[in-house]
Amino acid sequence: MTTYAADGLTWTDASLWQQFDAGYEASPDTLALVEADGRCWSRAELHHTATAITQALQKSGIRAHDRIMLEGNKTAPTIAAALAISCVGAVVCPYTPDLGKAERQVLEERLGHIALISVSEAEAQPIPGAHGLRLSLRRRHEPRPLDEADTAAALIGFTSGTTGVPKGVMHSSAAMNYTVRACERVASLEANDSIIGVVPLGSAPGFTFTVHFSQALGHPLVIVDPWDALRALQMMEQYSCRWGICVPTHLVAMVECAKSGQWTSRSPLRALAVGGSSMTPDLLADAEQLLGIRALRMFGMSECMGHASTLPSDSLERRQHSDGTPFPGTRDEAFDPDLKMLPRGARGQAGVKGPSLFLKYCEGLGGQEYRLTEEGYFLTGDEIICGSDNYLKVVGRLKDQIIRGGYNIDPAEVEAALQRHPAIETAIVVSVPHARLGEQACAICRIRKGYPPLQLSGLTDHLAVIGLSKKKWPEHLVIVEEMIYTATGKLNKKLMQKAAISSLGLG
Repeated sequence: MTTYAADGLTWTDASLWQQFDAGYEASPDTLALVEADGRCWSRAELHHTATAITQALQKSGIRAHDRIMLEGNKTAPTIAAALAISCVGAVVCPYTPDLGKAERQVLEERLGHIALISVSEAEAQPIPGAHGLRLSLRRRHEPRPLDEADTAAALIGFTSGTTGVPKGVMHSSAAMNYTVRACERVASLEANDSIIGVVPLGSAPGFTFTVHFSQALGHPLVIVDPWDALRALQMMEQYSCRWGICVPTHLVAMVECAKSGQWTSRSPLRALAVGGSSMTPDLLADAEQLLGIRALRMFGMSECMGHASTLPSDSLERRQHSDGTPFPGTRDEAFDPDLKMLPRGARGQAGVKGPSLFLKYCEGLGGQEYRLTEEGYFLTGDEIICGSDNYLKVVGRLKDQIIRGGYNIDPAEVEAALQRHPAIETAIVVSVPHARLGEQACAICRIRKGYPPLQLSGLTDHLAVIGLSKKKWPEHLVIVEEMIYTATGKLNKKLMQKAAISSLGLG
């Protein structure tokens, strides 16, 4: 086992199983997790189930470095299966239960996994001692050559790719250990402090910030599934949860519970990391005032999970308008189109370098898209401004740029302006086709209860009052009853853009 250190933070490359097993040996009766139905599991019970699954994997010929797909259900047997995969030295490849048929087919063809653990494969063999779990095996082909990344990989997470093919993001145990240790320090968590689990397990961050965080560091995981804001607040209070991670839509729903009078208590959370999409300053203020939750904007992605965060000690204003400082040993910098590092205060593409950086993309699943700058920075596709005080702010996404007649419009800037309208609960801005200009901007909005219908003229009047350049005003407005979200709780801009184009008759 190797130990690493950076700016007072230490971590190792110990596997998930090694860390969980050590915790079990030290205190087998300690609470390991609470399932969504309230069933409590001790480390001993989880260890017993994981051992049974380990035996089934070994009996089936599973070896070190084999890739195993795991249906990411938020249950104790599924978490035990992740521990078992780690125990045999294999690579866990979690996926969301609602993974689309097309994406599933691509993974079946390209991932190179030799086994799948799920609850939904009716023809698969039940795993003795693991309630509901089934194991299906694929025919083992000629051994594929393993490079340094393959031998270091402990996790492969899946994220959307620009070509329609999902990317397979490979992470080491050391990267996951670094990420969760850094978050643990940010929140000043103590031994056996519980954490809340509301995000899906079927992504690299979702798996790392729930399963790995809890079972590697010994923090009981309290599961909420399906998502219910009131239930989440109740579980946090019942089990004195001190930390969690969510996306803005989760926080909005919890704030609404307070505004509606369904919830009146102060949260026991020391910090709640929030990432995935932009938030309004009012949301962070409401969370603190109404719930006692100090929400921390966190900058991260599947390729470099949670590598910058605001701090609980930061002022509300700082937390409202910044995405934090890099974790110990990590550097974030802005780069120009020629990949030259920009001075502090300049806006450019975000590049990150540090211990949370992924190993590579799987061959056939994004491998051709991986590139670093000459200095070794991974380009995230975000636009950021890094301040002289080391705080950074994410100000947009390069791929989201709308190019109207040669003029670039940043949707994030327009969305932030729209969110200041009192009638708008949620807003996104997408491109729609235009014969002469190429693209125009379309605002898709959900209106707050109690407000009258909003017209495009009212929207542009609002933007004029707050001083947004007329060049950036949307030419179209689509009002929706409900926004569409991905399985991880992010706004699904692609599907909403497609629906808006159809409803406007521009397809």
